[in-house]
Amino acid sequence: MLRLGDLIDYPDEPKARIRIIWFSDCGTTAATICVEEAKALPVLVAVEFLRDELESPHARLLLEDPYQPSFVLDEELKERHKRIRDRAWHLIEDLVQRCPDIFVAHRRGKLINAAIRRFNSEVEDEGEGACVTRVTLYGYLRRYWQRGLIPNALLPDYAKCGAPGQTRTPSDKKRGRPREYGDEVGVNITPEIRRIFLVGVDRCYVSKEKEKAKWTPADLYDKVIQDFFCDKRIDPETKCAVHVTSEAWKAAGGVPTLGQFRYWLRRDHDRLELKRKRVGAKRYDKDMRGLVGTSNAQVYGPGDRYQIDATIADVYLKSRIHRSSIIGRPVIYVVIDVFSRMIVGVYVGLEGPSWAGAMMALANTAADKVAFCKELGLDIEPEDWPCHFLPGALLADRGELESAMANTLVNTFNVRLENTAPYRADWKGLVEKRFHLLPAKFRKYLPGYIEPDFRERGGHDYRLDATLDLREFTQIVVLVLLYYNNFHEISGYDPDRDLLADEVPFIPRELWAWGVHHRTGAMRSFPEQLVKFSLMPTDKAVVTTFGIRFRSLLYTCSKAMEERWFDRARQSERWEVTISYDPRDLSRVYLHVTGHTLPFEVCTLTERSRAYCDASLCEVDQQDKLTKHQRANRHETQALAGMDMGAAVEAITQSATAKQGKPSPRSAAAQTRDIRPNRAQEKAMNREAESFQLGESSASAERPGAAILPLNRPRVPASDDYDAPSIEEILGEDNHD
Repeated sequence: MLRLGDLIDYPDEPKARIRIIWFSDCGTTAATICVEEAKALPVLVAVEFLRDELESPHARLLLEDPYQPSFVLDEELKERHKRIRDRAWHLIEDLVQRCPDIFVAHRRGKLINAAIRRFNSEVEDEGEGACVTRVTLYGYLRRYWQRGLIPNALLPDYAKCGAPGQTRTPSDKKRGRPREYGDEVGVNITPEIRRIFLVGVDRCYVSKEKEKAKWTPADLYDKVIQDFFCDKRIDPETKCAVHVTSEAWKAAGGVPTLGQFRYWLRRDHDRLELKRKRVGAKRYDKDMRGLVGTSNAQVYGPGDRYQIDATIADVYLKSRIHRSSIIGRPVIYVVIDVFSRMIVGVYVGLEGPSWAGAMMALANTAADKVAFCKELGLDIEPEDWPCHFLPGALLADRGELESAMANTLVNTFNVRLENTAPYRADWKGLVEKRFHLLPAKFRKYLPGYIEPDFRERGGHDYRLDATLDLREFTQIVVLVLLYYNNFHEISGYDPDRDLLADEVPFIPRELWAWGVHHRTGAMRSFPEQLVKFSLMPTDKAVVTTFGIRFRSLLYTCSKAMEERWFDRARQSERWEVTISYDPRDLSRVYLHVTGHTLPFEVCTLTERSRAYCDASLCEVDQQDKLTKHQRANRHETQALAGMDMGAAVEAITQSATAKQGKPSPRSAAAQTRDIRPNRAQEKAMNREAESFQLGESSASAERPGAAILPLNRPRVPASDDYDAPSIEEILGEDNHD
């Protein structure tokens, strides 16, 4: 069925496209006009003829109209363009309504002449404007008919002026307006100069070198002129290198200007693609690309997918063992549910971004949050943090989940692991955004928090403000997470139709509860102890005489005591055992065993390691390093003191040797025969010197004439000696018996 405005194309005939611009009331006659002829006029034809043409193989109906102007809102048009359109429409509005007279040649002429007289008389009466001519009216009528029978067809075609998109072939004559200042005429940009510009851009502008990455187009222009349009010479007077314009370019009219360079930089390079090359594809895709997707479109309910990531907190902490020691900045791991935005797991510690830190956060996702908060001294209700499930899929950075330990998640718990591409943190933008949101809640309360002026000249050293220890900072982070999960309303959440229908507030706790009730997702619950044990890092410990040694700590367990491991280690040799441990608390480690209900046995610290109760792996290592550091500092003093002691002993020995005199002429037997009487005599002398004489000095000072009466003590025979008998005496007594 033919309609007003339809285009009929004759592919085999050039400039033979026609548009139907009118139908008679009876529907038997139509008016058409050729849309590609500059001086085309309407032609009346039979409608049946047009139908027969379309049924023939040499004509077809065009479904798309390439001649109709692009759709544009009236508010977006320039006022000047709208005035031109409205004036043209005012001139032909009455003419296009005079059908079919306007399509008949002799009647059309009379209508146009009458319209010209009327409009020109209006111009004379108003005293302004230009006179209307037949050419003007015919031009407006053709544009209206050929371009779709709409008033916007009369808009000016300024966009088609010149040669848009085409590069003009330069001639010897300089293009553009003459220069106002300077004697040089300037040069036209030739294909050769454009190739030079391209080489300069590829060589310098898109370089990833640090120095060139900060270059501006003006810097690049200077470099291109220096390398390609100048000669380098040595000034004979100053002996310094100078640059002068090449003679060839001087003869050609000079060098290109910065404006010309900027113009062709925009023409020959897509600005966004040039930016992508300058900063690198990875950084561009992460920080500068458009964001049209949404994470919610990939999940059905809670637990379908978790995202995990870590960041280093901008706050310095103190040691729990030595409150005067600053231990640096902690690491925060956050696990977030994509559907509800609920933070389902957290780890705050000193483990760097690694599997050890990720393990702690993942174990926390399956932990009872009421018990977890109770350990921190916080009391919550189960509905305040109802998350103790593992997900169907886990999205993380390549580093954490490329660990061999991650196989446990796949093989034991059937969690699908997904890794982001390198440098594509935007693929897990939900959890990345939390790292901007959470610190904003607690930064104003924390001493030691790093402000933007950190490390600036004259800036405050916030490390000296450190006050909190790791446990206290963890308490603060958990309080912020509870606020976020239960009260924070997500402004950028993109819900589906069911959520909108149920009027669910965009609060993580409400979204989680709605999703659990209506869409269970892929979350699964496992025994907490099994999950924690499976995710803990493993290592080797050594069974020694003093206990099971791991790092510098000693442990014991019932199995080791029952099987007398430490006795065996003392009497034979040491051996290794496999243990799992929680780096946050080394008060316990877990010995791998078989044939038990649980695949582990708990090992506790012995009394030798009681000082490290509740200490983390980092704190133990730090204390071990501190001890070694202090010992190393004391080594020189200890060595010097040992030297002084040796020198003193040597001096005493030399003095004693000098007193010895000449060797005794007596035999060895004679010299050793009198050891016992010599000992008794020496002992009697020592008793006089060593005996306690209390009060003698004070009594003699008060009563100088008093006489002291000796006590009658029984005499001890010289032969009585209470020293332990020697081996010779024992043998002698035995022989006597």
